Amino acid sequence: MKALKRFTAVVASLALTVGMCVSVFAGSTWGDYIGFDGKPGHTWYEAADGKFTQNSDTSWTCKMKTIGWGGVWGCQVFQDAKKGNGKVDIKKGQEYKLQCTLKSSDMDKWVVVKVATKENIAFAKWVKLKKGQNTTINETFTAKCDATSIYFGLGGDFGDRADEKDLYTYAEGGAKSISDGNGDAAGKGTTITCTGYSLESTAAAAQTATTAAAGQGTQSGQTGTVSTAPSTVATGDFTPIACAAAAVVAASVIVVFARKRENN
Repeated sequence: MKALKRFTAVVASLALTVGMCVSVFAGSTWGDYIGFDGKPGHTWYEAADGKFTQNSDTSWTCKMKTIGWGGVWGCQVFQDAKKGNGKVDIKKGQEYKLQCTLKSSDMDKWVVVKVATKENIAFAKWVKLKKGQNTTINETFTAKCDATSIYFGLGGDFGDRADEKDLYTYAEGGAKSISDGNGDAAGKGTTITCTGYSLESTAAAAQTATTAAAGQGTQSGQTGTVSTAPSTVATGDFTPIACAAAAVVAASVIVVFARKRENN
């Protein structure tokens, strides 16, 4: 009976710890900056004008009246832990998977995705969106440095921003390959949507896929094996080691209480 009580205590503590780890890995909604949208301080006349109209942990919508000519950062959508927005926590040398689907409603449009801490870039990618078509990003990358943010740059860009020389190196063909159109393009508008967003370690992505497959097997009357390999999700605060340590501590505490009750 004593052994059973101790086993039950350990199981309970592990379940509690797993719940903790899952909760801190929950997604966050997005911040935005549209440089010439009329809000206080948004007086960058070269930048985009418009509004952010839809926001969830896996999707967002930005409707630009004009894309402007001030570069991609004239309109931004982001999660930035240092600004208190999101829990992006990328570690140098670790492998991550970024997935989402982007669409531009009314024009061909360049978009850049940057995972970074300020100017220290862990990963960046330029994406050319074709008018009215879905473009899926499915990138696996090894982080070049620690990073606490992910930014989507949506503003009008014509490959001529001297302050973006480093960012242009991530474009195939360099700065000369980036152009949102002719001289009148800056005055045009488009709505850009993002759906199906996720950013996680490749280990976490594999575990998610295994769990989903196991669930499908159970539904069809089969049994599946769920991987229990530790993983770190990019939007979390707890590392696998921290979770494991918490589990051991919690188990020890509960077992101690169980022993006290037995002695009483």
